[in-house]
Amino acid sequence: MGYKTGQHSSGYSFLVIWHVQNATAISDGDRDFQNQILTGYNSKIRPVKAETTVTQVTVFLNIAHVEKVDEAEQTALVHGHLWASWTDEYLQWDRAKTNVTKITLPSHRIWQPALALYNSARGNTWHLYMAGMPATVYFNGKVWSSGTFSFFVTCQFDFENWPFDKQNCPIVIADWVYGLAQVNLSDPNMISEYAKPSIRLSYDPLERKNKRHVGGWEVMDAWKKHCYWGPKGCKEDQPEGEPDWYWSLLEFGIVLKRHLPYFQMTVMIPIFITSILVLLGFWIEKCALSCFIIFFNLALQTIYGYNMIKKLPPGSGTIPKVVQIFTLNLLITGTQFFIAIMFGFIKEWAPKNYSFNFGIDITDIPKRMGIDTFFQPKGLSFDPQDLFVDHDKIAAAEAGDDTSTIGIGNPLNDDEFDNFQNSATPSSISDTELLINLPTNSEPENVLDSEKAENSEEEPKKKTPEASKENQLDLQLLHIKRFLFFLVVFIYCVAFLMILFL
Repeated sequence: MGYKTGQHSSGYSFLVIWHVQNATAISDGDRDFQNQILTGYNSKIRPVKAETTVTQVTVFLNIAHVEKVDEAEQTALVHGHLWASWTDEYLQWDRAKTNVTKITLPSHRIWQPALALYNSARGNTWHLYMAGMPATVYFNGKVWSSGTFSFFVTCQFDFENWPFDKQNCPIVIADWVYGLAQVNLSDPNMISEYAKPSIRLSYDPLERKNKRHVGGWEVMDAWKKHCYWGPKGCKEDQPEGEPDWYWSLLEFGIVLKRHLPYFQMTVMIPIFITSILVLLGFWIEKCALSCFIIFFNLALQTIYGYNMIKKLPPGSGTIPKVVQIFTLNLLITGTQFFIAIMFGFIKEWAPKNYSFNFGIDITDIPKRMGIDTFFQPKGLSFDPQDLFVDHDKIAAAEAGDDTSTIGIGNPLNDDEFDNFQNSATPSSISDTELLINLPTNSEPENVLDSEKAENSEEEPKKKTPEASKENQLDLQLLHIKRFLFFLVVFIYCVAFLMILFL
């Protein structure tokens, strides 16, 4: 229900100018004519000459201030201005004879609709009296009366989207004396842009900005509804049948949005941090470190949960989505802690060469899906030995791939031989002893190469089957943790999308 501020401001300005003109009319008006008009007038009788005539009453509201928004009591105090207009058949005259277009009369001396605030939260604001300023009466009997109000209204808050929630506070007005057969609070000829309340929270002529924020709330919008209240509830269309069984009812209202940016950040940032820690736990290799991170995450969530409970508004039947996300995050963290302990127990106490039999090879699934990059055995580690030692070179050296290793398969060249001779041979050794200690190359090179090839082929045949059996369990557990990581990411995405769009 959008509205244009300029249109409402122009409408409000028109009403203000109208009141200024009235003040002039009071001082310049013909008081004898006013007394003549009120001679024999009874303010307690509905101003119609035929009882079947329905008095059409039009009501306008301007919201000037909102305060004391009580979430526990679900009430709000709304201040503003009220205008009402109707036709009084006993206050009509011939303008051509009197040369008078309008006059001002004391509001308490003429008939007024018995307006009442039906959703009042205090007994002293039940009845509405428009006696703040004199009423303006036109020659055709059109009456304009106004007053100020302070409505302590009841609201129905819904905290499902807290702390990004919007709340509605209605202002329900009806005539508590006359039924639909006598008074109808609706004017079919009223311009729609002036139907709902205007909002003007600041009257500073030098400040061009339109004030919208009060007490941690932003006044977003306003609305107006009209219905006929009867035995079967409220109906928007005028009911057929006995009109005395129905009352004309107006519902004005304002839309409030919580406006506490720093408060929202203190609620959402801890959820984001604890969620990152949950995902981080699936990428840590060391069982002890993983358990420590998860336990630290649980401690953070406990502190955050305690602070959030203190900030939460009282329950209204709907659990806030933020609380649902917090509960989900806490359950995932607890499950992750249990899984980490269970995996550590399996690694420690499982029989040698033990592996799970799932019916399918789960280690082959990432390769088929083309995501095997995320299932590499190397994960996150905070051990200084793991951070500063190149394990790839160590593994290559153990596999015999390091060409810098000196051995039979790598004969010494001339420079290496000279260095070896200078560093390892004392000068006192005789030439004969030196020749005896030299490595012999009497065997043919092809024989050495064949022995090297045979040795290199036999070592993998001895090590590979045994090593693969020992590492199969670790590889399966690693794949399970990575699968759980992607599952938790999916759950988080769905949960956060629900918060944003539902």
